[in-house]
Amino acid sequence: MVCGLHHARAVVERVAAGRERGLAELPAPLRRVRRREAALHHLSRESSREVLSECAFLNAAFERARTAAPAPRPAPEPSADVVDLFSGRRATRASPYRDEADEAPDGLAGRVGALLDLCREARRRHADATGTELRPGTLHGLLRYACRYALTEGSLGPDLYQLAVAARGFADDSYAHEVWEVATDYPWQTDRPEFTPIDLDLRDVAENVRTIRFRPLTMQRRRRLMKVVGKRPRERKPGDWAERFGEGVICSYPPEDVALEHYGAFLRKRTVRVLSEEMSRAVRFSSSLHDGVDIRETLRNWHEGHIYVRIQQLVRGQPGDVVVIFEDEPMPGHGGPRAAPKYPWLMTWQGEHAEEGDLALYATDPMERVIGPGIGRSLYGGFALHRPPGTMFSVWEDPFFRDARSKAELLLLAALDHTTEHFVVFVAPDPPRQGMRQLARRLGKKIIYTPLGQLSPIALRKIQRFHVLSDHGVRAHAREYIDAP
Repeated sequence: MVCGLHHARAVVERVAAGRERGLAELPAPLRRVRRREAALHHLSRESSREVLSECAFLNAAFERARTAAPAPRPAPEPSADVVDLFSGRRATRASPYRDEADEAPDGLAGRVGALLDLCREARRRHADATGTELRPGTLHGLLRYACRYALTEGSLGPDLYQLAVAARGFADDSYAHEVWEVATDYPWQTDRPEFTPIDLDLRDVAENVRTIRFRPLTMQRRRRLMKVVGKRPRERKPGDWAERFGEGVICSYPPEDVALEHYGAFLRKRTVRVLSEEMSRAVRFSSSLHDGVDIRETLRNWHEGHIYVRIQQLVRGQPGDVVVIFEDEPMPGHGGPRAAPKYPWLMTWQGEHAEEGDLALYATDPMERVIGPGIGRSLYGGFALHRPPGTMFSVWEDPFFRDARSKAELLLLAALDHTTEHFVVFVAPDPPRQGMRQLARRLGKKIIYTPLGQLSPIALRKIQRFHVLSDHGVRAHAREYIDAP
C-alpha cells in the first residue's frame, strides 16, 4: 500500500495486532472480485422513486448538463424592480405570480439552483391541479429554510426530505406531494426494459426507516426519500365523470359547508373581540377597580408607581352577515375587462337545515375541473354568509343591486340589505369605498373591515377551494376524491 509517513507506523501496528488476533485476511490485496451469484436487473419505476440515494430530478439534471450545453434563459419583461433575497442584488419582476428568484439568471447555481427549478415545476403542477397560486416569495423562503435545516443536520445542501418538509410548511401537503412527484420522476425510465425488472422496498436496502405522514398522503422515508401509498381512482375515458352533471339539482359537500360555517363564526367572534378592545381604555386606579387591573398597562408604566385599571364599554349590536373577498372583479358595464371573467359562476345557495345559512358567491366554473364522477372543483372569488337560512334569494338577479360596480360590492350590498344585525363583517384585500359606508349608515348598519392579510393564509386557502356535486347521491362516495377540509 501507499500512505503518508505520518500514518505508516500506525498502519503497521494495526496490521500486526490483527494478525495476533487471528485476522490473517485483514490486509487484502487489490484484485478483481468475482461474484457468481450476482445478477443484473432493471429497477422498476416505483422502486426508482424510493431507493435511489439521490433524487431522480438531480440525476436527470446531471445527465442533461454533461451531454448538452444549457439553453440560454430568456430575458425577463421590464417591470417593477425586486430585490433578490439570496444575492442581495436587484432584478426585474415579470409577473406578480412569479418568485423573485425566477428573474435571477445567475443568482443561484449548482444544487440549490436545480432545487429551485424543481420547486418551480412543482408550483406549476400545483396550480394546474388546485387552481391556486403560491404567494410571491414562497420559493425563496422555502429554499432558505431547507438550507438552514440541512445545516443543522450537518449537510451543505438540502436533500429531498428537508425540501419536502419545507414545502409542506410554506405551502401545504398538496404542494409537498407535487415536489415529491417531480423530484422522483426519472425521465428515461422505460416500461420495456432490456433486463428483468426488480421491485425493491425501502426496508430491502436499509434497516433504519422512518415514516412521515402527510394528509391526505402517506409517505415513507429512507435516505430522505418518500413513497406515496395508495392511488385515487382515475377516469376511464375523458369526459366520463362530467356526464353525471345534467339539468337538475346540484348540491354542496357537507364537510366543506361545516368548515365554512365554522370560519364564519370565527370571524364574528374575532370582530366582537376587536370592537371590545377598541372601546376599552385604561386609567389610573383612584377609587374603583372598574373591570379589573390592567396588568399590561401597569407594567408598561411601572416607573410611575401607579396601578392602571381597565374600563370596558359594552358593544351594542352583534355581527350579522360575513362577506369574504379573495379577488374582486368588476361587474359588466362598470369598466370591466372585455376578456372572459376569471370567476364567471354566480350562485345563491339556500341552507339545507337550521345549522347552515344561505350563501351567495361568485367562483370559477366547477365544470372546467371535474375531479370525480359528478364532482366539480371550484375556487371562491368571494362569498357572503347569511343567517337565518332561507331568507336570501337570487342576489345576482336582484335589480336593487344593479348599481354595484364590482362583484364584491354586490355581495356587500346584499349583506347590508339582508342582515338583521347592526354589524356586517367585510374581509377583503381593499377596504370598501366611502359611498358604501354612507349607504350602510343610512340603513342603520356599520361595516367592520378586516384586511385579508391579517388572517391566516393557510386557513383562507382551505376554505377558498370547494366542490359542487351533481346530486345528493354523490355524497356517499365523494370523500374518495375530495381531501378533508
